[in-house]
Amino acid sequence: MPLFDLDALEALPVPLDKSELLARIPPARRALEDVIASLDDAQLSVRGNDGWTVRDHLSHIAAWERMVVAHLTYGNDHETAGLSVEAFAGATLNELNARLYELHSDDALEDVRAEFTAAHASITELIARLSEEDLVRPYWDDDPSLRPVIEKLSGDTYRHYLEHRRWISELVKEAGVRA
Repeated sequence: MPLFDLDALEALPVPLDKSELLARIPPARRALEDVIASLDDAQLSVRGNDGWTVRDHLSHIAAWERMVVAHLTYGNDHETAGLSVEAFAGATLNELNARLYELHSDDALEDVRAEFTAAHASITELIARLSEEDLVRPYWDDDPSLRPVIEKLSGDTYRHYLEHRRWISELVKEAGVRA
């Protein structure tokens, strides 16, 4: 399967190992960056029907990458979301996303761009350092599903990029922004 086929890339099962994961990240990231590359500052700040801007999507992606890195490095992902351990553990996905939006919706565009780049570098560096054993252990120690680290990393890297690429493309289209 050629990696430039984004629909096929997104439909693939969880990677079997680190090399597969690392091979999937660059084409998905490039596809996301291609969508935003030609947008100027005003276009990055246009609100879609859901109230989010492209800038908000970029902040969101970076925040989730930072949470994964914090979790796997120090176990303090709750701090990235500005929550206590208890509040973080009890939060739903929608509540976490709302919290991250609240934390970053007023960030300066220049800061968002820098964090989007830095968070991506941080997560790819982390993946490179992880062993194959690290990737197959459960992401959460108390998760009855035993979701492995590699599945979480897939969801917060290449799958996340492709998901937000679609949403950003729709936002740009509905707003009549010419990319």
